[in-house]
This record gives sequence, structure tokens and C-alpha cells, in this order.
Amino acid sequence: MTESARERPKTYKAAVDFVRQEILEGHLHPGDKLPTERELAAQLDISRNSVREGLRVLENLGVLSSTQGSGNYIALNFDETISEALSFLYHLRGMQEGDVTEFRWMIEREALPLCASRISPAQKQTLMDALRHLEAATTEEERIRWDKALHRIMVQGSHNEFLIASYQALTSFMDRYISTMRQRIIRGMLGNNQLEASHRLLVEGLISQNLEKARQGLENHFGYIETYRHL
Repeated sequence: MTESARERPKTYKAAVDFVRQEILEGHLHPGDKLPTERELAAQLDISRNSVREGLRVLENLGVLSSTQGSGNYIALNFDETISEALSFLYHLRGMQEGDVTEFRWMIEREALPLCASRISPAQKQTLMDALRHLEAATTEEERIRWDKALHRIMVQGSHNEFLIASYQALTSFMDRYISTMRQRIIRGMLGNNQLEASHRLLVEGLISQNLEKARQGLENHFGYIETYRHL
């Protein structure tokens, strides 16, 4: 076994551990530039190949961003990484429609009071625009798009990054179910008026920061899903 082969399992991790410790101790912040690969190799007493491998791991995790000719910088690119990892997990675990609905309900239920107290004026306007497009839509494809947008904006309004990342991951998995869910609800209610009324109640409650009104809209919405999803 060559020296580099023996080195790989233990030494590339030294670079990962170094960056982690520097972040934990407050020495590195988003936007800060790391020392060069040569400097890190000398400081950690490992090869430049090991440093490069460790930095690649950190970049894949969303901790670093690399700019050709400029260097490596501390980044905050976690959303996509977390979303992709969770989406793989959902698929590999074989989550079913009922599991998806229950988890979505849990996330939105917890996001709702946070959104009611934290939603920004710009997000309120975006939320109203989504509702307006939803109610004016002439095709079910359009309604599905604005239905999803409305719920996504609500979760984003929580300003809780982990909730948002978890919801984004769930949404990428959930897309296959949303259209069939709406179709069952609409078929069961003989129309979409009640479903869209629940969206209006939700949005109006958030706009006015009336938590009880918003909660009633969300509860109505998921109540319809639970009632009609088996049709």
C-alpha cells in the first residue's frame, strides 16, 4: 500500500476538522477566505492532495465555495445540500402518500405561527399575488403551481432555515402527489370553491397577522386532504 493510500482515510479529515473548529471558535465566518492549499498542508502537516480532498468534501456539504483563481471561501450553501439529502432519504425509505401528508402538515402547522409574527411586507405582497393568481387560474395546472407557491411562501415567512430546507426537500418529493390530492379533493367536494376559500382564509389571516384566522384556513385545507385523499 502506498503512503498516499495509507494517508487518505485519516489525513483528509484533518482539513475538514480544522475548518469545522475554526468556524465553531468564531475564527471563520461566511465570506472569509481560507488559507491556500499549500499553507493548510504545511499548517496541518498533511499532503496537498489530502487538503484538496478535505476541501472538496466541505464544498459538497455546502460549507465552502470555490472560485477559480481566487481561492476557497466560507459559504452558506446548505439549503440545496440538505434538500437533496433529505429527498434521497424519502425515496430510499419508500415514504407513502399518507406519510408525506402528515409530515407536510407538521411542518406547515409549526411554520404558521412563526410566519404570522415574522412575515415581511414583501412576502405579504408575494403571498397576495400568489392567491390572486390561484383564484384567477383557468387551468388545474396553473392552480397547482400557485397552490404550491402559496404554501411555500408561508413556510419561507417563518424565517426558520431548517424548516424551510426541510419543506423544500419534502416538496421535491411531494410534487408527484399534489396534483392527485387536489383532484381527489375537488372530485369529493364537486368543485374547488371550498379548497380555494381555505387558501384565502389562510392568506388573509397571515396578511393581517390574525393567527387564529390563518390557522383555521390551514386546518380546513388539511382537513379536506384527510377527508378526500382516499377517494
